Amino acid sequence: MAAARSHFEQVANAEGLQYAARSHWYNSVPAHQAALWADAHGDGEAFRRAVYRAYFVDGLNIGSADVLAQLASDVGFNAEQLRTALAEKTYADRVQEQFEFARQVGVTGVPTYVAGRYSMVGAQPYEIFEKLVETAESEDQPQAPSPP
Repeated sequence: MAAARSHFEQVANAEGLQYAARSHWYNSVPAHQAALWADAHGDGEAFRRAVYRAYFVDGLNIGSADVLAQLASDVGFNAEQLRTALAEKTYADRVQEQFEFARQVGVTGVPTYVAGRYSMVGAQPYEIFEKLVETAESEDQPQAPSPP
């Protein structure tokens, strides 16, 4: 775990990404559900960025409906509508389908980047990411299946 953390810190520093030391890991399933909700209701990307910052920089519990509702409100969403969707588990089945798809295609960690028939796990320097894409583009291979 210490080696993975050290690698993450090196890459984050090299790319200028903010992060903080974490003492807890939280269940991210509610955050995945909330992100799908945000996609359906406007700007899912802004919400995902807020979740990233909350988890990796601020150390907040992204499994908490209260935290997710506040993040939603902060980026212009109706927090109560998100709370309802989380309580009713509106996107739970879709998130489980996505997790199952990930297992089927061999995802073993996050983040995982897929380009063509290649994948790369974990935070990597931009140059490695670029090489992944260039290698995939240079081959005439079918694309990887898309997630549900």
